[in-house]
Amino acid sequence: MRRHLKLSSLALSVALFTSSALGEAQSIKLMSLNIAHARATGVTQLLQSDEDARQNLTHIAAIVRRESPHIVAFQEIDKDSFWNGSFDHGVFIAKQANYPYVYTGSDQKFLKLDYGTALMSRSSLQQSMAISFEPPIARPGKGFVLSTINWPGEDNFPVHVVSLHLDFLTTDKRRQEIERIITTLEPRERPEILMGDFNTEYIELKLIPYLSKTLNLHTWQPNMNLATFPTLKSRLDWVLVSEDFEFLDYRVLSDEVSDHMAIIAEIMLRREPIHL
Repeated sequence: MRRHLKLSSLALSVALFTSSALGEAQSIKLMSLNIAHARATGVTQLLQSDEDARQNLTHIAAIVRRESPHIVAFQEIDKDSFWNGSFDHGVFIAKQANYPYVYTGSDQKFLKLDYGTALMSRSSLQQSMAISFEPPIARPGKGFVLSTINWPGEDNFPVHVVSLHLDFLTTDKRRQEIERIITTLEPRERPEILMGDFNTEYIELKLIPYLSKTLNLHTWQPNMNLATFPTLKSRLDWVLVSEDFEFLDYRVLSDEVSDHMAIIAEIMLRREPIHL
């Protein structure tokens, strides 16, 4: 298990995590949703019109406006794909919901398809990058995007934010993908927020529990039945955060705008000191 902050900055580390040092503690709201290529609850995006895609994205943007999260993570979001209009869905939602920053990475880019994962934010997304996992055999590859934000009101408190999508078919492939996430994040030694479609429940010990232990992350009530994929009645979508944060709220929305349900989480910096 790694520590975010080096021992040489011990005094600063303790100060940063006290509410007295930060003034009045601030919270931020997070949202994650696999938008299913803007097909809503339809069988396939190939059987809908471009206008249907725009209407479905408009419904998603309306939910974003209603919930007003600070940061949103999207999966299965298209940048320029023939099957749903050949336009940038992240930019479309950002404009509809009035968000100034959006970054979309390409997990798949071939022929006339370009789609992946995205982050949308009210504050600047810095040092953004997209990482694609090693492509599996006979199915689309997945990946994640990583950006850095400054915690609201704290210019010197950078936080890594990730939107990820793991393989849907095998545990072994998801474990390989988790290892790639770990090798990317572990050396950076910053607080982290990971959101997305993990395609697994918590009970598989070598997946989310392993990732959480290695990167010092936790989630809200991991064994609670909060189904985010109604077809299988499974909790496949998650928000994981560093121990630097605590959850104030965590819920699954009932809006049917995808085959997945959106997650809303509210977090804040821990109010008690971290004892190193």
